[in-house]
Amino acid sequence: MALGTLVLASGAQAQVVGYGRSSAPMYGGTGVSPTPANPFPPMKGTYAPSHKSADGTACISVHPSTRPQIINPKIIDQIVTVNNTCGQSINVQVCYVGSSDCITVALSGYQKLQRILGISAGSTSFRYEYRELY
Repeated sequence: MALGTLVLASGAQAQVVGYGRSSAPMYGGTGVSPTPANPFPPMKGTYAPSHKSADGTACISVHPSTRPQIINPKIIDQIVTVNNTCGQSINVQVCYVGSSDCITVALSGYQKLQRILGISAGSTSFRYEYRELY
């Protein structure tokens, strides 16, 4: 009986509701040049459109920065500031380029949040990509 309960409990935990679609990735970085745009556009319908304001500008912007830690200045926090300039709530996934090492930032309307993407031993340069999640 206890074994059956354990199996049912672990199966229920494994079912995680994810996001259905995302926008095309946008790239950026600090101290290095961002990844160049792909010259071959994806097929129509592959990505959801990015959120836009009434004047057609992007709702989401991401700005990178670095900061040495106080205890050990050789350890660098790699930070992203995610800004939502629209009135709707938007979830944004920020990752290191070509990596599955990501964070998800949930923004309310007109909100700006600063999050640590990761840490590095002395490197002040990093590249990131972000997507809007639907």
